[in-house]
Amino acid sequence: MSKPGYIHGLNIKNKRLKSGYPKILDEIENKYTNWVNATEKLSSENKKELSTKVALLNDYSDYIISVAEHFKFQDKLGSSVVEEFLFLLFRDIPGLKEDLSNDLLFMGQADAYLNLSFAPRNLQDFIKNPGIYINRKNQDFTISKKVGCIFNTNGTEEKVELIVPAVAIESKAYIPKTMFDQVAYEAMRLKEGNPFALCIIVAEQNALSNDVNLKNTKIDEVFILRKQKRSKIRKPIDPVVVNDLYNFVKSYLNADWFDNKKATERGRLITS
Repeated sequence: MSKPGYIHGLNIKNKRLKSGYPKILDEIENKYTNWVNATEKLSSENKKELSTKVALLNDYSDYIISVAEHFKFQDKLGSSVVEEFLFLLFRDIPGLKEDLSNDLLFMGQADAYLNLSFAPRNLQDFIKNPGIYINRKNQDFTISKKVGCIFNTNGTEEKVELIVPAVAIESKAYIPKTMFDQVAYEAMRLKEGNPFALCIIVAEQNALSNDVNLKNTKIDEVFILRKQKRSKIRKPIDPVVVNDLYNFVKSYLNADWFDNKKATERGRLITS
């Protein structure tokens, strides 16, 4: 399974292609295949089946944690589990499967579009080449649209593909203040170029102090999957939180992001 959404499986596959790879990867690959096959038989639309999905995730995540000593943190074997689960979770939103299979939407890790700017070195450079600069951000998980752009300067064409997220999620094992501030800054930049994007943090544990102001940012929500502060003793990932996350994204995708006519009739133009 090497499609973009199967980021954890791709990680395993690439590691097994290297000569002298740890043989524990053979066992991991087998466990991974069983996990994905079982999960894909379940629908996130069914609350009971979604709970079973989370139970399968907990079992597989516990297994990956138990073999973590064989790998470095930089291998991202553990962190990519939840990233792939997000794909397995949201692919069941009604209407998305057909759009995904027809390449009308993209789901998974991406170098997401932030904004576009111009940076010519001087007037002559501005005349010859305006210095188009596209800012991108590696995003752990997105529900996005691929947009092809053509820039024509003095008869010379430059083709660029942008991945524009409707939903952008940062997936973390835990979220401390420094990491939260970085994600908040990136969410601000993302919404400068794409104001209707939904920006979410999904963390397994909460490492924020109780006095951190979460409202004064462009982050729309933070979900703590294990419903606990940071600890070596991990609680299971909670199906209630996952169900809340699923419905939060689903409701956003099914809503009108902006309707000027309805807003005027409502008498309030910015918030619904």
